[in-house]
Parts: sequence; structure tokens; C-alpha cells
Amino acid sequence: MTDILFIHPGNHKKTYQDLSKEFTAIATPSWTALIANYTREKGHNTAIYDVNVQGWDDNTSEELISKYNPKLIVMMVYGHNPSASTQTMPSAGRIAKDIKKYNQDIPIAMGGIHPSALPNRTLKEEAIDFVIQGEGLYTIEGLLGYIKGKDGIKNVKGLWYKNNNEICFTKPAPIIQDLDAELSGYAWDLLPDINNYRAHNMHCFQDFKNSKTEDFSDVRSPYVAINTSLGCPYSCHYCCINAIFGKPGIRNWSVKKVLSWFDILVSNYKIRNIRIDDELFILSPQRIEEFCDAVIERGYDLNLWVYGRVDTIKEPLLKRLKKAGVSWICLGIESANARVRDNVNKSFRNNVKDVVNKIQSNGIYVLGNYMFGLPEDDLKTMQETFDLAVDLNCEFINFCSVMAYPGSKLYDWAVSKKALLPDSWDGFSQHGYNTLPLPTNYISAEEVLKFRDDAFYNYFVNPRYLEMMQDKFGEKIAGHLKKMVDIKIKRKIYGGNK
Repeated sequence: MTDILFIHPGNHKKTYQDLSKEFTAIATPSWTALIANYTREKGHNTAIYDVNVQGWDDNTSEELISKYNPKLIVMMVYGHNPSASTQTMPSAGRIAKDIKKYNQDIPIAMGGIHPSALPNRTLKEEAIDFVIQGEGLYTIEGLLGYIKGKDGIKNVKGLWYKNNNEICFTKPAPIIQDLDAELSGYAWDLLPDINNYRAHNMHCFQDFKNSKTEDFSDVRSPYVAINTSLGCPYSCHYCCINAIFGKPGIRNWSVKKVLSWFDILVSNYKIRNIRIDDELFILSPQRIEEFCDAVIERGYDLNLWVYGRVDTIKEPLLKRLKKAGVSWICLGIESANARVRDNVNKSFRNNVKDVVNKIQSNGIYVLGNYMFGLPEDDLKTMQETFDLAVDLNCEFINFCSVMAYPGSKLYDWAVSKKALLPDSWDGFSQHGYNTLPLPTNYISAEEVLKFRDDAFYNYFVNPRYLEMMQDKFGEKIAGHLKKMVDIKIKRKIYGGNK
């Protein structure tokens, strides 16, 4: 019998439509792998089933229960980024229903950002027994103790549960103070073959010229996503990252611990492609220098993707980052208009063009993140943002329509304004059929989404951009990008048209 079976939910096809076939990543479930390693170290028989790799159909629940006979099933609802927690809820809900249909008595718990943000509603609406609010580490340990008859349910911190159809909450669980000791590693060995995971297409653009496969899968796998810190010290109104941590702040694993993970990934799993999922990796210059120097000393050939803010990029660090294997820096540029940014607490006054040029001049590529449909956006300010993106000419971009994700201040604002929100959780998916962004104070949700979709196409067919990409990445890149933009995802808001 297995003490705890972690199921990582997901439905790439529904979330990304036809982009899922070749262009999106299949990321390792990092948070699940961390907690699974913790429960295993505590002596609990632990297993992981990753739906994104291993699939889910009408027979899967019976097969899993027969194989593992778990005392507890836990789904930590996460995705490629914090906002992907909400869009993963339909998959998690379907899995819970299937399991309960096969065996009503197996206890199921859900955790993650969305369940932590809406614990009462999640417990009411889903076919589950418990909601884990917060990071989950101590809650899962306590819940296992309760299920094994070692403790009472009221002593399990961070737990929502039902008592005769009444929704009850115990008390908040403390955050993890010593990450090195409590979350000492990842249970990579409990995942399916690591070669089943693949990097985002752009993460490996620089390697496409060496690929021998049509979809570049040979240079995109194997791949892992990991964290070296938890949380974020900022509080942008559209972000839900801190819903699980309770408040803004950041905690780091030691560089020594992080490098021990890199040693395992390189030596045991032959990993080269790594996305560091920290909400803000480029923050402390001293920590970055220590990390880079240790990687450089090891001589690893890595392809790293990290995140930074426009106002945390310091040029003296860039040479070190490049030498350590950082190929891509993702910058949250969001909007060209300072008033629009200030309204959602994303304030910076740095010259974005100077920052991007400094990164690129040090041989590092830039993934620019932009948002269309912030509350103070109108068609003019969104055009300013698109014009800035074209001017910056980053090697890749994410154009997002603004969603009021549960756990964000924007969600609270939208609810208070009785703004139109999606009627199902898959409506929070950026690339889904049911996508429904927020209307702004001036324009409709349909106008926002149409602007975003048109902007995405127009960016990637821009001759100046294509010329730059071919110069940097070789002739294969043009065909790949054309194939990508030729995929027109369908939207319900347009009447189902492409």
C-alpha cells in the first residue's frame, strides 16, 4: 500500500489547443517533486503520477488505485507559471470525480495557488475531502498522521475539511523557515522518464541549428524546471504568487544546496535545459555572483532560463550570467505606459530599451512579457505597448490578455466591480477556447483579446524581427516561426472562429 499518491493534473491539448503539439513546454511538476521528496524522507511510501506525461482517460483511476492502493491522494494544482493554477482546475476536478466514481472512500486533497486562494469554494465545488491552504508541507504531513490515526484532524494546520456538510478550517500553517533542511531535494526518480519533458521552443532556439529532428525535440529534451527561492517581495495587483505564501517576501535555498541539485541533474540525468522558476531570480547581486561562480567553476554546459525585473538588471552581472549558461532572461515589461503600470503597482522608471540592449549585448536573449487589458488600458495605450515591443525587438515575447486570477488583488477588484469573469476555470487560460479576459475601464473583453491575438501574429511576421532571428539562430528558425503563427487558436468569444 502507498501512503500518498501525488497526481499532477493537466490537459495540454485543452489549455494550449494545437500549440500543444510542438511549441509549448512539458514541464516537470517541481512543487510536487519537492513535497514528494519531503514525505518520502519522513518515512511515507510516496508515488507520483504526472497526467501531462502519462495521460488520463476513463480507465486511469481504476488502474492507479489498483496499482498503488493509496491511503491519501494529493493534487498540488500548478502549471508553467503561477496563473496556470486556475486554468488547471478543470483537469484536477475531472480527476477527482473519476477517482470518487471508482472508489468513494479514498480521501483526496487539493492544494496549490488556486485552492489556497479559494479554499471554501474549492471544497464545496470539487469532489474532494480536503483543501490544503498554503505551502502544504506541514499540512500534508499532519493529514497523513490523521489518516493513519495518530492525531486529530483539528491539529492539522492549514487544513479545510467537511464536518457534516459544514466547511471547517483548522488554523494557518507556518511557512517553511529552513528551506535547505525541510525541502532538501526533488524526487526526480519518482517522475516518468525525464526525457518525456521538453523545454519551451524559444528556450532552445540557439540549438535549433544542431537539431536532427523536425520538431527539434532532440535539443529540447531532457528538461527540468526548478526553484531556488520561494515567493516575491513585490505585490503587483495582477499576480497571485503570494496567495500561497500569505504575504510578499522571498526565501532562498542556499547556493550550496542549489548547486548540489545541479550536480545531480547533470551527472545522473544528463540535463542541460533548465528553467529556474523563481518569480525573481535576478535580485541579490551577491547571491547571483556566488551562484554563477560555482557553476562556472564546475564547467557545466547549461542552457538556463531565468526571470528578472527591468529594475533589477545590473550590467556587471550579465557577463557572469552568460558564462554560467544563462541563455534567456525573461523581463516583466507589462506595459509601455507608466500610468497603466502604476495603477497595478508595477512601477519602474528605468529605460527599458537600455536594459534590453545591455542584456543582448552580453550575448543573452530576452523574453519580453507584455500585458494587454490592464484596468487603465485603452486601445491607445495597448498600441503603445505593442509599438514598444516591436521597437525593443526581443528574441521572443509573451503577449498576455489580463486575467483576474484568484489570489490576486485584481481578482478582488473585479469581484467588487462585478466585472465579467469567466463562468468556468478554463476561461482563465491564455490560449484556450473559452478564454475571457477582463474588460478594462474603457474597452470590452473582446476588444482586449482581439488586440492581443492580432498583436501576437503581427509581431512574429514583422520582417525586421524575422531578419534578426535568422541572423542569430540560422535558417531553420524562419520555418519554425511561420509554422507557429499559422496555428490560429479558436476563441469562443469570437463565435468559435479562428
